[in-house]
Amino acid sequence: AILEDPAPPRSAAPRAEPSRMADDDLVARLRRGLEAKDPSATAQAFVSIDPVTPLPLPLLAATSNLLSLHRHNTAAYSAFERGLALADGPAALVKAGLNFNALLYACCREPSMLPSARTAWRVLGEAGVAPELPPLEKYIGSLLESQSYDDAFGVFLTAIDASLSPSLKTSAALVGCCAAEPRLAQMSFAVFSTVKAAGGQLPPEL
Repeated sequence: AILEDPAPPRSAAPRAEPSRMADDDLVARLRRGLEAKDPSATAQAFVSIDPVTPLPLPLLAATSNLLSLHRHNTAAYSAFERGLALADGPAALVKAGLNFNALLYACCREPSMLPSARTAWRVLGEAGVAPELPPLEKYIGSLLESQSYDDAFGVFLTAIDASLSPSLKTSAALVGCCAAEPRLAQMSFAVFSTVKAAGGQLPPEL
């Protein structure tokens, strides 16, 4: 009998890698969490996704926005950071819907996140986003707590240039801290004069 070569085995359909399948499931959970506006479910899904898994920029922006508003501060910044690495410039983050002001406020809730707040503030400016007063004042407070007086005064000037009026509480804190260092006396006087010109009245002890 003539022996014939056996027919080649049928190639089995390639199976998805378990890690890829798990990530696909987590991305689906992330989307469901966002649709339900459930910050806990969204945060849990997001932090479980492999950092190298590509995610659409609008999805990262939506994740950062929801988590920023609900005190998941570290995860909110992480979503922003991943988006920043993918985006073709800060303007792309704006187009994707990122709420820079909410992110800045979130980063200022924890003293350990001041470096993140600095990055958020820098990129906010590069993107041409107008700062809002509550996160701006929160950022000034964080800078003062870290004794970054020059930076705090710079943010104050940005507020004035944007036609924003920091509260008397924020202005008083800035004047008080600047007055503590002789080299900052001019800054302190500038804040005092700005408040006075706007009709405000700082505490007499300042």
